[in-house]
Amino acid sequence: MKRYLCLIPLLLGMLANSSLLADDDDDRFLYRNLDFRKVEVPIYQLGAYTPHVKLEMAHEQEEIVNAGAWVKIASKAVAYEIDLVFTLYPQDITKWRTDYYELLNGRMEELFALDSALNSPTIKWNMILQTEPSSEEEAKSHFHGFVIKYRPRRVRVVKDVRTPQELKSLIAGYATIKDSTVFHVMERHPEWDNMLVVMDWTGSMYKFGAQLVLWHKLNMVANHSDAKHFVFFNDGNKKKEWQKRIGRTGGVYRARTDEIEEIVSTMLYVMQKGDGGDAAENDLEAILTGIQYLEDYREIILIADNKSAIRDIELLDKIDKPVWIILCDIRGEFHPDYVRLAASTGGSIHTLKKDWTPPQVDESKEDKK
Repeated sequence: MKRYLCLIPLLLGMLANSSLLADDDDDRFLYRNLDFRKVEVPIYQLGAYTPHVKLEMAHEQEEIVNAGAWVKIASKAVAYEIDLVFTLYPQDITKWRTDYYELLNGRMEELFALDSALNSPTIKWNMILQTEPSSEEEAKSHFHGFVIKYRPRRVRVVKDVRTPQELKSLIAGYATIKDSTVFHVMERHPEWDNMLVVMDWTGSMYKFGAQLVLWHKLNMVANHSDAKHFVFFNDGNKKKEWQKRIGRTGGVYRARTDEIEEIVSTMLYVMQKGDGGDAAENDLEAILTGIQYLEDYREIILIADNKSAIRDIELLDKIDKPVWIILCDIRGEFHPDYVRLAASTGGSIHTLKKDWTPPQVDESKEDKK
């Protein structure tokens, strides 16, 4: 029987409901206990900064064409997610001629014969259905098969991040950073929802920004990242200190959070435009830029350098929402500017191991004194 590399809507509905794909008493079907998540996309594309191996299958075939690609690195990698990619063609149910149970089972048998460790409850499974093809010839030209996403078993531990290459290596998972302040604070506060994250993106803060994007990337995999928008600021794009005017210092950039590539491209661009240099930073200008231009957020998170003063602290009365401050590189007491920011907005300060809420201060009353 001729078989197409696609599944009928009946199968899609069963997958969406996480139900078994075969009769309970039929043990032949290896996929019957796998919890597939169904996703429809025009064309399957896997973004950068995600280490992966593509195991290709020809149209209408079960055999893996390039099995050696996974065998070559399997001992050095830990798979955490697998995409099974099909083409949703034809979409008319009356035109289907495939035994979809046998096809899917044959594909799973091929994969597990290649590496039985992939048959693991720790691995997340996605069924990706490409909807763009409008003919069989188009369907044949698209990728079909498995995409194994993995983490390296061994990673380099680095103390700092100074170059674009080091940043990319961290976000891709080939290296890790000793200081995990941002990652731990974000993990500690799952109640933060629809976040506008404002990041000091000057030289000393690159390692902390890498943690933020890594946290976001891993939580996107789990489908529950609550970061809505990112704003990066570098305190003026290499301006001299005398050129920096309060509220108009510049060097503030925004990025959508649903595309890791766009986030990293923005970070690299901001690195190129400037890396700070002065002791003070334009934190509040960056927050106000996010408030002015972005929507549909609930929480404001500021990731800041405790060693740097807030250059534009006089803009404090313009911020009317609580600011949760993740304070990095603390050596001693909290910088008074961040204490004041948290107190006047009804926010709080967060470090690697501590959450601290200062007594709230009414800035308007303070100014009258």
